[in-house]
Amino acid sequence: MLKFVTKDKTVITFRKPRMSDVKALVNFINDVVEEGAQILRDKKVTLSEERAWLDNQIKAIRNGKLILLIAEKDGKIIATCEVRKRKSKMIHIADFGVAVRKEYRRKGIGEAISRQVLNEAKKSKIEIIKLKVFEDNKPAKYLYSKLGFTKEAVLKNEIKVDKNYKNLISMSLYLKKILR
Repeated sequence: MLKFVTKDKTVITFRKPRMSDVKALVNFINDVVEEGAQILRDKKVTLSEERAWLDNQIKAIRNGKLILLIAEKDGKIIATCEVRKRKSKMIHIADFGVAVRKEYRRKGIGEAISRQVLNEAKKSKIEIIKLKVFEDNKPAKYLYSKLGFTKEAVLKNEIKVDKNYKNLISMSLYLKKILR
């Protein structure tokens, strides 16, 4: 468990999730979906869906396939961040994701929890971390650039919301120098 103090002096705890977090995680993801955050999930989850998801996440953490932290303030989950290892011939690559409740954005929480997760990833055998971000999500792209991610590709019309298409940007962070 780690403590982080935000720019406005709010104390936040970073820790691994536990099964007792399931209701708080349902509230978190459903609130993020409801606010229209630029994430790939567009439907709310049920308690039973979240319980099954969380059980799988905890198993993946124990098996070394996932690094996942939650940020908590007064028992309320306000952010999550993860790095998930890929399999087989892509075992050297992991996928990154971070989400922060709207009212807690731009306080340094997303950056702090991301740096913590990325530091854990550096200790593992992960060489490359990849992510996808909505092309028009300027705050997220700024954060990812600040963390060292670089743009690799534009994925045209990758997302369809109602009748509108959106591009995604593929970004990567090289943790270990790769010799060619």
